[in-house]
Amino acid sequence: MNIIDLTDKIETVVVQNDLTDIASVLKNKYSITKSEDIQKRIKAMEDDNRILKLGILGRVKAGKSSLLNALVFDGQDVLPKAATPMTAALTVLQYGEETKAEVDFFTQEDIDNIRQIANRYEEKLENIKTREYEKLKKIKLKKEKVEKLSSELEQEVKQKASDIAQRELKIDDNLSSAYEQYQKIKNSGVTVRELEQYKSIAANDITEINSKLFDFVGSSGKYMPFTKSVTITIQQKRLKDIQIIDTPGVNDPVVSREERTRELLKECDVVLIVSPSGQFLSSEDLELMDRITSKEGIKELYLVASQVDNQLYGSEKDSILSSAVAQIEAKLTNQQKSVLNSLKNSNPEVGNTFDKLIEKRVIASSGICYNMYKNFDTQNDWDANMKKVWENLNLHYKDFFADKDTAKENLKKLANIETIEQIISNIRDQKDAILAKRKEEFLTAKYKSLIDYKELLEQDIKEQIQRVKTSDINQLRQQKESIKQFKSTVVSTTNEVYSDLVERLELDIKIRLQDKLKSYFKQSKKDVQESEGTDTETWTHDKKKGFLDIYIFEDRYEQKKRTFTTVKAGLIRNSLENLTDEVESIIDVEAKQYVSNWRKEIIYKELVSTLRREVGDANLDVKLISKTIKGLLESVVFSDISYEENFPKSLKKSGTLKESEAEDFINEAYNYVSDLKLQVKKDIQNYISSLIGTLRQENIGENIFSKYTKEIEQLENDIENKELTLDRLNHILKQLRAINE
Repeated sequence: MNIIDLTDKIETVVVQNDLTDIASVLKNKYSITKSEDIQKRIKAMEDDNRILKLGILGRVKAGKSSLLNALVFDGQDVLPKAATPMTAALTVLQYGEETKAEVDFFTQEDIDNIRQIANRYEEKLENIKTREYEKLKKIKLKKEKVEKLSSELEQEVKQKASDIAQRELKIDDNLSSAYEQYQKIKNSGVTVRELEQYKSIAANDITEINSKLFDFVGSSGKYMPFTKSVTITIQQKRLKDIQIIDTPGVNDPVVSREERTRELLKECDVVLIVSPSGQFLSSEDLELMDRITSKEGIKELYLVASQVDNQLYGSEKDSILSSAVAQIEAKLTNQQKSVLNSLKNSNPEVGNTFDKLIEKRVIASSGICYNMYKNFDTQNDWDANMKKVWENLNLHYKDFFADKDTAKENLKKLANIETIEQIISNIRDQKDAILAKRKEEFLTAKYKSLIDYKELLEQDIKEQIQRVKTSDINQLRQQKESIKQFKSTVVSTTNEVYSDLVERLELDIKIRLQDKLKSYFKQSKKDVQESEGTDTETWTHDKKKGFLDIYIFEDRYEQKKRTFTTVKAGLIRNSLENLTDEVESIIDVEAKQYVSNWRKEIIYKELVSTLRREVGDANLDVKLISKTIKGLLESVVFSDISYEENFPKSLKKSGTLKESEAEDFINEAYNYVSDLKLQVKKDIQNYISSLIGTLRQENIGENIFSKYTKEIEQLENDIENKELTLDRLNHILKQLRAINE
């Protein structure tokens, strides 16, 4: 049976028998789409004139834009560097005789959806403000020992409640980004109709395209809030016979843009995954790799460890630059092998997809170093980040950047763009073979996904049949009565266990984050110490004070000298800015990974065990209660962590400072590190307080039994109409089984 018929037949069974609820969950898991979409994909793959599509994937701040600017635009900053999900741009690059850009704007329907999410943000904001206001007001009244607050104190409490609410909501990317975007849309003064005239942008060259695109993709661009994607067409030989798709990533807070990203991702033939060396192969990267291989059938994968320059100053630091790079590559290669072997073992369906990557050495690269290499003679035009990298390289590897030729050669080696260019060249040469193989792999992956999807539908129906057959209605009624009797006690016990698990999470995540950050603060203090130095000044002093002073046998002049403090301000500034970036990144990644594991592994197992122990299997349908708990845990929204720090203006200096200015700068640097450490500790505590507060609001015991009771009542109803129920379920099962006979 072909894949189109298989899709249609399964969907017919689902629709006719009202299996939409269970089907929708499985469809998302197995990336099941309509048959029309599959036909469209197959037709596109069979097009003789089809060009090969290369997807560039990676999370925000992974260095994708820097890498693409190096690969396609020879180091020019044409593509914007997306700093937040809100400003992330979906970009398609392709070859053409004319230089132009096509902008795809959000429709009115898209904007209405963004507005609805923004409204939810405002509603939630007001609810939190009210909650916190009442809480803070009680505390203030008690502290001040008054019955009514003065207008000044009232305003203070309201402001504090507002600050807490905004901070709590800021960690929800979906709500906060949509709210921020909608505010920009409202304040832009632009109408959807007005955007029609800007859909096509003509230009004479890349430089002009770059300047014209700012209004559409720049963080403060007039039309940026309306931009969904941009297709850039340029007369660039490197793009012949290939289309590059630069995605902002999945889990986009802007729903319509995420849908567009997923659609383009499905069309890719080859994928280049960009993962930052500092957080190489995160859970997000692995989730994405699993999806595109097992669900979309993309087997042609390449993995690049980006921003390798950031790793040169830590534990891999060496007196010889090439040795330091080799150590970093070896460490990342071992990590790649370990992580991908683990992914392969836990997901057998990927087969030999990752074998090539497992056997290869990691491709370590630095897009910013390539930019510096190509623009070496115009250092005055370098941005702050480029200057920071340059100062760090000169501080730690001075001999390798001592003169122009040596410096350019080493920047080129760190960039390692030629290796990636060779990959793209090979991809282009093997275009026909890759496209032919891509269709075969797509059909194989989709067919397997459909079979897995159908089998799980069958499994669910079989479990329902088994429950209806084996469940005793009197026993179910007894379970319902038993639940009423022991519910209050077991709900209390369940909530206690849940509360203990939440407290354990609170302690463990705090220790985990603080331990992870210790080494970074230690390194920054070391950088400050190494940047501090002394210099000596010598001068001739004339001892003659007046006209009558006579020096015959004694020397009138004497040599004096003094020693004073110096500091290389730029190097300290770079180190501290890097520290701030690393702090933000580590907190975000580590928190997400730990909370995800806690939800999926620890809490689920503990709650099931508790209920089985307290209630007993005789009074509990274990499979049904397990399904109930899993569904409830999936519905709990876990906050993300966000960290922001404003870098002080007093530390934004460069060059060599002397004397009191140097001493003041050093003191300021040490104070900043200390203050930052305290601030990070405070921010972690705020995040944990918000997270734990959300979790503690869940009456998990009550929710479990409420949902479980509804499941029992449905089963009870099915048993009361046992014959009809079994006929219906067996008919559905027969229909599903007959599909591939």
